[in-house]
Amino acid sequence: MSLRNRLLALSLLTLLLPWSGWKLLQELERFLRETQETSLLATARTLASTLPFEQLSQLQYLPPNYLVLRALKRPPELDGYSDDWPQAEHGMEMLSNDQLMHLRLLAGTSGSSLYLLFDVRKPQNLNRPGDLSGHGIEILLRSPRGLQRFDVRPEAPGPLQLRGEIGQGQEVIRLEGQAEGFWLETAEGYRLELSFPGQARLADFQFKLQYVNDSGETAWLRSGSNSNRSAWIPLVPPWSAASASLASTTPSGSQAWLVDRQGWVLADSGKTPVEGSESTWLQRLPYRWVAGGRTVQRTQPEETPLRMLQDPVNSALLGDEATLWSQDPETAVLSNTVAVPVWSDSQADSRVLSRVLGTIVLQSSSDGLLLLTNRVLGRLLLTTLVISFGLAAGLWYFATRLSQRVRRLSAAVNVAMDKDSPDTQLPLTRDGDELGELARNNETLLHAVADYNQYLQTLAGKLSHELKTPLAITRSSLENLSSLPLDEDARRFLQRAQEGVERQTAIVRAMSEASRLEAAIDSADWETIDLNQWLHNCAEGYRSMHPQRRIETHLAGRAVSYSCAPELLAQALDKLVDNAISLSGADDVVSLALLPTGEHIELTVQNSGTRLPAELPGRLFNSLVSLRENRGSVPHLGLGLYIVRLVAQAHGGQASARNLPGTAGVEFTLKLPLKKL
Repeated sequence: MSLRNRLLALSLLTLLLPWSGWKLLQELERFLRETQETSLLATARTLASTLPFEQLSQLQYLPPNYLVLRALKRPPELDGYSDDWPQAEHGMEMLSNDQLMHLRLLAGTSGSSLYLLFDVRKPQNLNRPGDLSGHGIEILLRSPRGLQRFDVRPEAPGPLQLRGEIGQGQEVIRLEGQAEGFWLETAEGYRLELSFPGQARLADFQFKLQYVNDSGETAWLRSGSNSNRSAWIPLVPPWSAASASLASTTPSGSQAWLVDRQGWVLADSGKTPVEGSESTWLQRLPYRWVAGGRTVQRTQPEETPLRMLQDPVNSALLGDEATLWSQDPETAVLSNTVAVPVWSDSQADSRVLSRVLGTIVLQSSSDGLLLLTNRVLGRLLLTTLVISFGLAAGLWYFATRLSQRVRRLSAAVNVAMDKDSPDTQLPLTRDGDELGELARNNETLLHAVADYNQYLQTLAGKLSHELKTPLAITRSSLENLSSLPLDEDARRFLQRAQEGVERQTAIVRAMSEASRLEAAIDSADWETIDLNQWLHNCAEGYRSMHPQRRIETHLAGRAVSYSCAPELLAQALDKLVDNAISLSGADDVVSLALLPTGEHIELTVQNSGTRLPAELPGRLFNSLVSLRENRGSVPHLGLGLYIVRLVAQAHGGQASARNLPGTAGVEFTLKLPLKKL
């Protein structure tokens, strides 16, 4: 990873700033919630502890199986459907003793009329559409007028005209047209919807539902038959006095309900209008992120609930205070609902001897919390993100500048190393920071390397000049000594000394050759030749010198005219071919190739069987550098490839070496510029 990318990645740590602000905002939102919850719970406790004695007594002595009368806004149409009954899923549930028949019973008033809805469900094997034999309902109504009896036995589904009987003392009077109904068959059973005019003040009623069980026998589902409760079911209308009391004591902006032990709403303070602003999903989304899972989305909030069976009411009916946050999905209105239990003895310090009679549910709705949180969130995120992006941009700019300076210095060092020039001026040497110090140190190092290379380049000539005279004296002395009579051991030692002198002479000759070549480059004869023919002639000479070796040529398909010093070029090629033959086996192939490529000519020598060592390839062409592991009997001073480099530079080109892919071998290349003639 580059330095710029590293600093850019490091700048991502600045995102901890908006993250910490986000956490702080969540803590602020949690604190605001807890404050509202504490205030609302205190108000709910006050309402629960100050309930009038009459309402507390009514709660304590409520019958166990009463049915709440719904206040219907308009008379329901007698068609057997429950869509005109509010919250029809809440009703009195009953089950027959044989677990076959399930009944949901609803009651409501509209004007002075009483309405009952029997929703009967029975097993699939007992549900025979159109077969009403053995089915019916007998209803007893008890009112100040006396005891009324209605027997519902339909002959077919549809509207019903009920006839009833009323008992007054010992006399029974038959009633005609006093009640209406509708019998509707459903996929799960049937529904019976009844209307009783003038019976809105009824005290209670009971019923017997007749059906045929799976054995074909007549069975009954009676009110109170599957419990120890009374068969009479009281009808309890909403408590208007309690509702008025709650309306007068409930704080502004809140709504309160009095709920009994079964979850029925007995009193309601009335809905308080809440000014909620319409908001888009984009405005509500940040608050959902902040609030997390602490806010429940209300799909369709109920204006006047008839029964509350969910949290927090369930927890309060168990004796624990509970809270619930919810949000209207269409607006920014948030609702905080709390529920506290109403105890039978509100003055007792201990709840051990007291029991829960019901619960007070208090709900406060507003959009202030959401809007405040969103406003703070917007400002916080804007500030922290601007700071974070500003810091990231600053670090990125600094990293870019730093990377550019490092690249300039690296490129200049590479150029200076390629040129071997001690006079190369590096950039950044006048800067006062660490990069300036690095540039100055690199400049000093390059000067030292250039001086050392210059010393190595002249070392061969100096050594050859200094060693010629001692070698001549040594050779003449050995020749004079060989003319004297010597024993066999002395003659053997003399021969070994002469061989050593010959090797030293060969070394001096090689060093002299490199020195002479450096001097001969300036005085070389330049001419224009056909490199194609020239390479062909050289290859034939190498084949005659090494008949046991396989030497291949790959020439250009046309004549290649080139202005050069043929002798120097041939000497460089000799060194490369000699190097390839000496470092490969007898079965390996040596290939010579000429390839014109645009503005350059590439002269390559390849050999199989060997590979370059792991050292830098550029060192191969330096003076007095030899990387041969086995030098053999022939001295190798590392001057051959140095001569190749001098010849390439004399022609304005360069020499290079590389390992071929896999185990294909080694390739040496002379890349010469193609000059215009």
